[in-house]
Amino acid sequence: MYKLFFRRKTMRIKTITALLAAAAMTAGMLSGCSKDKKDSAQIKYEWSNVAIGGGGYITGIVYNPTQEGLAYVRTDIGGAYRFDTEKDKWVPITDCFGGEEWNLIGIESIATDPVEPNRVYAACGTYMGDNGALLASDDYGETWSRFDLTFGCGGNNSGRGVGERLCVDPVNNSNVYFGSRNNGLWKSEDYGKTWAQVGSFPVKGDYSQEGNSIGIMWVHFDPANNDVYAGAAMTNGECIYKSSDNGATWETLPANLAGFYPLQAEISADGKMYMACSDTAGPNVDPKNGGVYVLDLATQEFTDITPKLDDNRYGGFGGITLDAQDQDTIVVTSLGFWDNRGHNIYRSTDGGESWNALYTNSEKNYTMDVSDADWLTWGRDEASIGWWTAAVALDPFNSDKLSYGTGATLYSTENLTDLGSGNPVTISFDAYGIEETAVYTMVAPPYDGDSPQMYSIMGDLTGFSHLDVEKCPDDAHFFKNGDAQSVDCAWLDGNYAVYTSDSTKASLNYTTDGGATWNVISRLPEKSYGGSVAMSADGKTIIWKPASLSGKPYITPDYGENWYYCEGISYGAKVIADRVNPKTFYAICEGVFYISTDGGYHFESTGAVLIDNSTLTAVGDKEGHVWAATGSSIMYTEDGGKNFTVLKTINAKALGFGAPEKEGDYMTIYVMGNDNVSGNDTPHGDGIYRSTDKGKTWVRINDNNHLFGNLTYSITGDSEVFGRVYFATNGRGIVMGDTAK
Repeated sequence: MYKLFFRRKTMRIKTITALLAAAAMTAGMLSGCSKDKKDSAQIKYEWSNVAIGGGGYITGIVYNPTQEGLAYVRTDIGGAYRFDTEKDKWVPITDCFGGEEWNLIGIESIATDPVEPNRVYAACGTYMGDNGALLASDDYGETWSRFDLTFGCGGNNSGRGVGERLCVDPVNNSNVYFGSRNNGLWKSEDYGKTWAQVGSFPVKGDYSQEGNSIGIMWVHFDPANNDVYAGAAMTNGECIYKSSDNGATWETLPANLAGFYPLQAEISADGKMYMACSDTAGPNVDPKNGGVYVLDLATQEFTDITPKLDDNRYGGFGGITLDAQDQDTIVVTSLGFWDNRGHNIYRSTDGGESWNALYTNSEKNYTMDVSDADWLTWGRDEASIGWWTAAVALDPFNSDKLSYGTGATLYSTENLTDLGSGNPVTISFDAYGIEETAVYTMVAPPYDGDSPQMYSIMGDLTGFSHLDVEKCPDDAHFFKNGDAQSVDCAWLDGNYAVYTSDSTKASLNYTTDGGATWNVISRLPEKSYGGSVAMSADGKTIIWKPASLSGKPYITPDYGENWYYCEGISYGAKVIADRVNPKTFYAICEGVFYISTDGGYHFESTGAVLIDNSTLTAVGDKEGHVWAATGSSIMYTEDGGKNFTVLKTINAKALGFGAPEKEGDYMTIYVMGNDNVSGNDTPHGDGIYRSTDKGKTWVRINDNNHLFGNLTYSITGDSEVFGRVYFATNGRGIVMGDTAK
């Protein structure tokens, strides 16, 4: 079984100033991720992820055609990754963006240089409402030069599976092209350091989807003569454009695609352009129709080669790739085809005259192996092929190796050529190292060999209980009821846990066996859902504040058989459990601190006043110890809220506790925030800090090259491993840090 611990060279960004001609835009100065920025980490850490297995949309896969084993993937909200052949896993290459620059970890496009494989380019921008950036690297993405755009990219907008929009000239590799969504075609003549708009390009694309322009979808070179081609989303069907003079002039090709858009295209060595077409750009808006076409670039002959097999296919086509070993071999993927088996994948070995598919109505020509990420079965006997399969790529050095992305993970096969032979194609989970979930929160209770190390909840996937944070969860420990809102567990026995969801049929779910089985609380005090939840230290009592207009907290001592009002607190109260005494709960309501010593039935004010939006966290091994992250400081009590001490040394957005450095010491405190005292520079957002002396001193443990995109305000230490910290992100999963050895 793989492990997600890895060492990697320090990522840094090289600051550049891009100077352009009069018609070009001015490059933005790099404000973060720069090598000349002070590295504020005071303790060296190794960074990895809690293993989930992807969890998000793989939008593009790019192989380098000249260096074997070199490949990149892009994601919609989780950055870019490079495959590391030595570690046999994917490693992140855009973790240097965070805080105010979080938008840059949505990757619109990526390109690898066929002449100098060390060079790689990325177009960054999650949403078009914020300006994007073009990145260039000459060391495989370890360091970057950055060119700021005055317009946005749409890594997580409609049409994010088209492409690639970036392309390197294979003859003169200093020339790089980028097709934007709103602002036409762009070109760099100095390896991506400066860029200018190609004013001669005739169109910008006039098709929009969900309010977002699709624009120029891809750029490719003809390997035979180095003509450059671009595909634009034009409603009149004039979508293909050609230049034979390095982009100085362009002509419109006669291929009539009226009603369709060539989402992806590839050009074979013998001068044929193959296109996967749909009547929408996907994936948010399903295509209703589409086709696969080939354009002979020499004769201009335009031919429909759409697979016509007995599989009940509808919708369009999203992905296409060619076999570098055989110019007549093509692979395409369906799009918008919501068969229970997943999108279909088709392969032709004769230029599209005939096809074989992974499945038809009478044949199943594949098996799925997700044993390393068993939750991908989604409760079925076998995992599906997956959906949103726009990202597909054949290994240029191995005709048997096909990789494709889905809305949940990355899959690969090592025996593609068996398709059509009667032997099944084995498709396996292959997202080792890729994590791109949007995490809400997590809890990490004390554990032993029989109890979970962590419970987590997140967007799209609901959540998981992790028996081992270095292994992807199995299907049994995958939460399946609704979209989870809140989670808590019993500190004295981590096998007890509860979570809320937005499902009206399964608003409250609890487990007594570490998440192996979940029980739905069917009797609720009101018809509501979601909200927040707290569980007593022994797991016997649950306090639920539903997401309703009343918002009044309720208590049940018997998993929903009986319910009672929590007296003394009202709407808006935030309730947590003491981690040692099962009878003790705490709350903050309208800025006042409350305590219950009778199991949550009655709360009384302690008279202490806190900032109302403070986040409360109880210390795992000390009764009455509660800490509050106020956003501008830390407050803590050691007597159940009668008295509070204020720490102004750090701006704390979130805090959590982990194992102490030495037995008997106070638990290690971890904080998301900013150091107010030492002068440590935390650019563009919050840093990760720890204290081993109860908050007297703090050290920053992440550096400016490990910012991890958009942080979610949830952090905790590991209850058993000193120095191990977990924190939540919106796109990079649950980040796990350990003190470097």
